[in-house]
Amino acid sequence: MNWLNSFFKRITGQDEPEKPSIKEEENKLIDEEYLFELEEKLLRADCGLEFSEYIVNNLRSKADLNLKQAQEEVINLCSQTLKQAQNNKPELENHKLNIILIVGVNGAGKTTSIGKLAHKFKKQNKKVLIAPCDTFRAAACEQLEKWAKRADVDILQANIQNKKADSVLYEALAKAKENKVDVLIVDTAGRLQNKKGLMDELGKLSNVIDKHTQENTCVQRLLVIDATTGQNGYSQAVLFNSATELTGIILSKFDGSAKGGILFAISHNLKIPIKYLGLGEQIEQLQEFKPEDFIKNLGINAI
Repeated sequence: MNWLNSFFKRITGQDEPEKPSIKEEENKLIDEEYLFELEEKLLRADCGLEFSEYIVNNLRSKADLNLKQAQEEVINLCSQTLKQAQNNKPELENHKLNIILIVGVNGAGKTTSIGKLAHKFKKQNKKVLIAPCDTFRAAACEQLEKWAKRADVDILQANIQNKKADSVLYEALAKAKENKVDVLIVDTAGRLQNKKGLMDELGKLSNVIDKHTQENTCVQRLLVIDATTGQNGYSQAVLFNSATELTGIILSKFDGSAKGGILFAISHNLKIPIKYLGLGEQIEQLQEFKPEDFIKNLGINAI
C-alpha cells in the first residue's frame, strides 16, 4: 500500500528534497506557519475541513513539539481515526441469509464491485444470488449478467422492464429463501445522489427487506464511492447514509492515483467502517480493508 506512505509524505512534507540543514530543522519547534501549511496540505489531500482542523488543533494543543514529533503525531492521529471507525463484525454470518444492499451513484463502480464480491463469496463456497434492482438503466441488468457469469453465480432472471425495484427485490428474496441462498447481493439505481426520488426508492427497498425477512437474516448496506471523486465522494456518503443507514464503504478505483484523504474524512466524521478497496478492473482486485496494514506500512509497531 505505497499510496499511504506517499499520502503522509505529501502532508508532512517528507517528499520534498532533503536540504542540508534537515537534521537541525527536525528539532525546530512547530509554529503557526507550519500548522497553516499542514492544514493546506490536508485539504489538498481531500481530508475535508473538519478532519484537517482536528489534526491541526491537536498539534496546537501540544506544547513544544518539534517537526519530527509533529510528523509522528499526524501519523498517530490518522491511524487512530481509521481504527476507531472499524467494527469487529464478521464479513458474513453463517447459517443466515446475508443481504448486501449496494448503493452509489452511476459510474462509481457498483456493478464491478458486485461482481468482485460475488466472486469472493463464491470462493468461500457460499451460494450467491444477484438481484438486478436498478430498473432505471437499461444496460444495468446486462452488465450484471456478464459479471455473474464471470463469478459463476446466479442472477435473478426476471423481466425487469417496467417493474419497480421493490417488486424485483421481493422476487429475489423469495428465490433466495426457496433456494437456501447464503448471500443475496442487491444492485440499486444510481442516479444523482441529490435526487429525492432515488433516496425514496432506497427507503422502499429497505422497507421490503425489513418487512419480508426474518430473524435469520443479516443485512448490510454498502456504499460504493469512486476514490478519484474526492470530497464529492464524502458528500455522497453523507446523503446515502441519511437515506439508508450505511454499514460500510467500498472505495473503488483505488489504484494509487487517488489521494486517499476521503478515508479519514469518512472515518472521522461519519464513523462508517471502510470495508473494501477496489484496486482495479480484474475480478480478484477487491481487498478487505485492514487499518493494521496501513499502520504497519507507516512503520508503527504497536497496534
